[in-house]
Amino acid sequence: MPVDAAAVIDLLDALENLKNLPRTGWRMRGIRDGESIADHCHRMTTTAMILADALVELGANLNVERVMRIAILHEIAECRVGDIPFPALAHLPESAKDAAEASAARDLLTPLGELGERYFALWDEFERRETLESRVVRVADKLEMLVQAWEYERAGVTNLDNFWQNAWNVRDFDAFPLAGELMNELRRRLEATRRPTPAGRD
Repeated sequence: MPVDAAAVIDLLDALENLKNLPRTGWRMRGIRDGESIADHCHRMTTTAMILADALVELGANLNVERVMRIAILHEIAECRVGDIPFPALAHLPESAKDAAEASAARDLLTPLGELGERYFALWDEFERRETLESRVVRVADKLEMLVQAWEYERAGVTNLDNFWQNAWNVRDFDAFPLAGELMNELRRRLEATRRPTPAGRD
């Protein structure tokens, strides 16, 4: 069945919100000109591509195209519900965020017909974390966020410890040795950033 042109333009128009909405976790820590959701999505998708290709090179049985499609779609619901930060979950009924995002994703994708159903299934695959591809995208999502945290610290932000201490942010990393290596390198750079500069030196 042909895809309705009006439905495609409506979806593309909705995606504009991802350009305009900030990542709330950074805003809550006083970072006024922080990245948008779309900024995060671009580098996260690039991260997913690199991780997936590197894992295939190491012998993983991985569908790279599926990884990329999941990565592209993973934040689409935030067009409607925004970026709900981790601390807010303590004040929401259990599964409320999941239900709201699933409803928003369906609302956005259903007008595309069968194509929208395929896209929703990929979005849902990311949420369920049951496939190798979805876990690779999860790792890419969190790794990109931690790279951004390091970059903000490098720029002088000092109140981001909870990003590094939250075990949720490194979930699934142990399933991929490469992810662990990348995290070790990132922590090495973080420590170098935090190390005081000796007096009299730049």
